[in-house]
Amino acid sequence: MKKLERSGLSVALACASVLASAPGPAVGMEEGFYMGFSASAENLDATFFKTTDNTHPMNATPSSGRSFHVRDSDTKTTSGFGILAGYTFHLNNRGLYLSGEVDLAYHSGKARGRLKWIKDSAARENAGSDPDWPQSGESWPDDWTFEKDYSYGLTLRLGGQPDFLASALGPGSGLHVLIGVRRTEAEYFNAYEGCPVNAGCPGGREDESYVRGFDRTDKDYTAWTAGIGLHTPIDDHISVQVETYYTDYDREDLLLLDNTSEPYIRVPHALDAEEVGLRLRLLRHF
Repeated sequence: MKKLERSGLSVALACASVLASAPGPAVGMEEGFYMGFSASAENLDATFFKTTDNTHPMNATPSSGRSFHVRDSDTKTTSGFGILAGYTFHLNNRGLYLSGEVDLAYHSGKARGRLKWIKDSAARENAGSDPDWPQSGESWPDDWTFEKDYSYGLTLRLGGQPDFLASALGPGSGLHVLIGVRRTEAEYFNAYEGCPVNAGCPGGREDESYVRGFDRTDKDYTAWTAGIGLHTPIDDHISVQVETYYTDYDREDLLLLDNTSEPYIRVPHALDAEEVGLRLRLLRHF
């Protein structure tokens, strides 16, 4: 991930250098207020980490004193649709501009997976049994999904008009780089089943102590975005932009079970996600 971030930053800096030195024509993105719509397709890569911690002094599970770590990941194509508003400032008379923008987007699509079941072979050997269901203190095989709901953000774009683009796409066409920060509300869903009692479940999955349940957690994630794009006018006061971008989500920890009460097991989950997207934007300048 960090290598990809550095590569994206290098591309953005190179494009910014081209924009700053480009001797493009005087006509460019219109200065002033604009509004618009956007549609995007994104390749979302979500990785979840889970720890089952039995090291609390009062933990009395068969796995007391042990910790188990597991991870799972999934990559899915998601989509989004949004509205936006911003303002463009001309930086010189040769097409170089800076725009600041706020937007709101709604998303669809989810990543999903199943966390591996880690059996405590030592505890099972000591108990003299090896049931085919998760036991108290083990890392249970949870099913999980991660789904973005909506997001909002602030984005800066530095653009200009290299001669080769004006020749290829027509007058007023140009190139821009972007950097932004977003807040994304997303849902983490975790479904589990197993035997939570230290004595085990003699009746197996039909035992009254055997549990099936789920946790649903809504959380805001901070995401950083960088990318590049092309723009071209298609009519008076109307332009279209095509952008490709990379987004990195700050890692977030989710504590689904604390160790303040019996059975004194601490089970934190953590998300690490990133995405690469393609976005089409239609702008109306005023």
